[in-house]
Amino acid sequence: MADLLKPEVWTSSSNECLKLFITTDGAAINFQPSFTYPIFGDSESIFGFKNLVIFLCFDHYTFYPFLNVKYDEKLDDDTIKDPKETMMKFLPESTVFKDEVKWVDEINKEYETYNIPGEMISQFETYKIYKINLKDLDGIELQKRLQILVLLFIEAGSFIDYKDELWDLYVIYEESETSKPSIVGFTTVYNYWKYPGSTDFDNGVEQIRKKISQFVILPNYQGKSIGSKFYTHLYEFWLKDPKIIEIVVEDPNESFDDMRDKADLTRLKSVLDLKSINFEKLSKEWIENFRSEQKLEKRQFNRLIEMILLNNYKTFNNLSLKQIRLFIKKRLYEKNKEALLTLDKPTRFDKLQTAYQSLEEDYYRILGGVKLYTREGETIESSNNKRAKLSV
Repeated sequence: MADLLKPEVWTSSSNECLKLFITTDGAAINFQPSFTYPIFGDSESIFGFKNLVIFLCFDHYTFYPFLNVKYDEKLDDDTIKDPKETMMKFLPESTVFKDEVKWVDEINKEYETYNIPGEMISQFETYKIYKINLKDLDGIELQKRLQILVLLFIEAGSFIDYKDELWDLYVIYEESETSKPSIVGFTTVYNYWKYPGSTDFDNGVEQIRKKISQFVILPNYQGKSIGSKFYTHLYEFWLKDPKIIEIVVEDPNESFDDMRDKADLTRLKSVLDLKSINFEKLSKEWIENFRSEQKLEKRQFNRLIEMILLNNYKTFNNLSLKQIRLFIKKRLYEKNKEALLTLDKPTRFDKLQTAYQSLEEDYYRILGGVKLYTREGETIESSNNKRAKLSV
């Protein structure tokens, strides 16, 4: 009876009580979600149960889901929400509840006829990338099984409308000689149609902007550069398609931004002599031609060029740091012109200098994790990341 007066006894952290598992070859890999508020509310807590544990398991190959909810005691209150019912709103109908034997039987049954529902478009090392067919029932089912990970690992993530034919789903698998392939991660990509101009439109020219929306690598595969290679191989695949004119990313978080910067710099090194980039080469014509050729959005291209300039200055001392500083400040000023013009000159100059210093430090931090050109025995120094108060 005393416990009824202690809400903390009946309250569980949904981030802690939700246990995620990937099963493969009789073993199970456990990891915790980063977020649960899209499922259980902003407080990320569940009330009404003692010692609540929610098990959400997936098969490594088909991602067939299994859900089990356990607790020692439940409050006798009709307003208490059942965690099973809450979770099932975000899981496919195929999800097996409670009966683990039935789940294993369903997996084995599915294995008899299951093939990855899509086309392999690229591969590296022991990994293969598939474009999933979202017009196929098996492709739709796989999307439904994967999509809860968007809520659990991407802040402000949401489900895509797989019925919209402009969405693509790419899944990366690890191949094995002794077992079925294992899902490593996935990304969703939206295809924006772009008007090519009246002449090209009349001639049937089609132009598309690819926008990476969601990008998930399972926790047990993180820290192995797989995400970077996944992104790079997708990018190289899209570069070959003449219809695609630009590749962009929707609201990337800091970790994705870092990965993308390093992957893009490494990729550019393979197609361009980065040492040759200097202010004589950076004409408006060259910039636009190279940016279009590489299908980079303007902001990302600017960041890459600025990092390359700083790398060349730091490594070869063949550029003027003052030139680089003015080059970067000019872009910052143009991007923030409206806000800066409301300030007096000393404050304006101070804001620009602070933003530049912060950006320079961040650039060197990123360059510290990339193998670009360095003098023998030297590496680019990294420093703590400090965010500018201007848009960069």
